[in-house]
Amino acid sequence: MSIEALLGIAACALCAAVLGTLVKKSNREYALLLSTVATVLIIYMAVENASPLVEQLLGLAGSGSLQEICLTAMLKAVGLTLIGQLAVHLCKDAGESAIAYGIEVAAKVATLAVAMPLLTRLFGYLGEILKL
Repeated sequence: MSIEALLGIAACALCAAVLGTLVKKSNREYALLLSTVATVLIIYMAVENASPLVEQLLGLAGSGSLQEICLTAMLKAVGLTLIGQLAVHLCKDAGESAIAYGIEVAAKVATLAVAMPLLTRLFGYLGEILKL
């Protein structure tokens, strides 16, 4: 990500924060909606700028099946974590901490589910090594 992109994201975030603070005084629902839209746009801009990084990671994975499974699991886990954190923070901003906790649990379970093929493969390799 370039410095220009990061400065653009920071400027967008600062404008949204100031506008959200002003709107929150008169209407909390619109402030939450503004915060949600701004956050989604910022994440979209960050992900768009991260595509060269993902391509580099895919190049590093090489042709090994285990390396590919590791990279796929890692990228999915990062995505699930980001989505979960976004939802948790938005729920906490709305005053719904119980729902936020439920999202935290769901994100952890989803991350574990994404890692299961990798864990299955690793335990299979470990079993083969122990048989030798």
